[in-house]
Amino acid sequence: MTPLKPILPYLVSLLLWGAALEAARLFFGPALAPGPLEVLKTLGTLAYSGELFRELGLTVKRALYGVLLANLAGGVLGLLAGRFRLVLDHSAPLVAGLQSCPPVVWIALVMVLSGTGSLVPVATVAAATLPFVFSNAAQGVMGLNRRIILMSRLYKVPPLRRLLRFTLPGILPFYLAGLSTVLSTAWKASAVAEFMGSSDGAGARIYWCYSRLDMEGLQAWALSMIILGLSLEALLITPLRKKAAEISARGL
Repeated sequence: MTPLKPILPYLVSLLLWGAALEAARLFFGPALAPGPLEVLKTLGTLAYSGELFRELGLTVKRALYGVLLANLAGGVLGLLAGRFRLVLDHSAPLVAGLQSCPPVVWIALVMVLSGTGSLVPVATVAAATLPFVFSNAAQGVMGLNRRIILMSRLYKVPPLRRLLRFTLPGILPFYLAGLSTVLSTAWKASAVAEFMGSSDGAGARIYWCYSRLDMEGLQAWALSMIILGLSLEALLITPLRKKAAEISARGL
């Protein structure tokens, strides 16, 4: 395998992106569609000044806070729903309602209640990802071997020991598979919420570039978001999915 083979698809995509920008520049003019060199120069300036990493880091941090809230609420509720049918019957409609609502609903509600700021993207991410956490936790518990559960009760294994030694390892494949989906959704929801309801973060920078018709900045921030998404996919989300598949194959 040649050294360039792993990155060849990304190089091809970069060339296609550059060709698309150049074609748009010729069609719409440089004022509305800057060329790829101008966009890369603007991206380099943002990176050199530190603004790029500061704003992207803020977006990711807000996304992680939202995911943490979703795991605390949705994970506990999902464990209870998987264990007790009554909890599942009464909580499933609420979770389905959360899943069916577009993020713009939560953005508008939080902005009315608290104004703009970090709470808008954090709450939006939590509301958008909680159904995934709940669903995978509940399915994981319902998929556990009931015979082992009954045996552990028969031998009076303490509840905390059952939770740590059997329940949590048993639902781990479901959780990791769901977490990969949650993480891939969270940072995008965070950026959308920042665009509409925050004064900082990558999403807010895209809004300010749009409002000023700063097309070079707009394209540069858009490219940075694409690079961030690809990096998260390669470094975090894909390994989580592979780990979940390995655990499932081992029969945990």
